[in-house]
Amino acid sequence: MSETMLEESQNRLQLDSQLSELSRVPPWVEDLGVRHGLAAETRYAINLCLEETLANVILHGYKGQPGHPIVIQASCSGDSLFLAVEDKAPPFIPSDPGQRTGVAGSLGNMPLGGNGIHLIYRFAASVDYQPLPDGNRLILGFPTIAAKKIAV
Repeated sequence: MSETMLEESQNRLQLDSQLSELSRVPPWVEDLGVRHGLAAETRYAINLCLEETLANVILHGYKGQPGHPIVIQASCSGDSLFLAVEDKAPPFIPSDPGQRTGVAGSLGNMPLGGNGIHLIYRFAASVDYQPLPDGNRLILGFPTIAAKKIAV
C-alpha cells in the first residue's frame, strides 16, 4: 500500500448509523492526535464534538435506523485540523444557538439533553455547514498548535 493511500485511510473513518459505532471514534481521534501533535484539550474537544454530531445524525437524521453511512474525513490547513462529517440524512442546519440561558459557564450546570449543538459551537474553533445534493456536510475546525508555555 502506498504512503498516500495509507495517509488517506488514516484520515478517513466510515461508520454505520448505530450508536455502538461511536466507540470506534476515540481510538481514531487518538491516532489523529498523535500524528498531528494535538494537545490533550484539543483531542477532548474533538471527541466531544464528534460524539455530539454523530449521535445527532444517528438519532435525529437517521431516526436510529442502522444501515446508513456516516463518513468523517480529516484534513489539515495551516494551523487547523478540519473534520468533515458527511451523511445522507435529511437536511439539518445546525445554527449557532448563542448563549444558553441558565447556564452558569460550567458543563456540570448544564441541563441534560438538547445541548449537542451548543457544545459543538463551544468546543470547536469553527463550525461550517454545507448542504449536499443527497445529504449534509458539517466541517468542524480545531487548532493544531498547542499554547506555548513561557519558560521562567
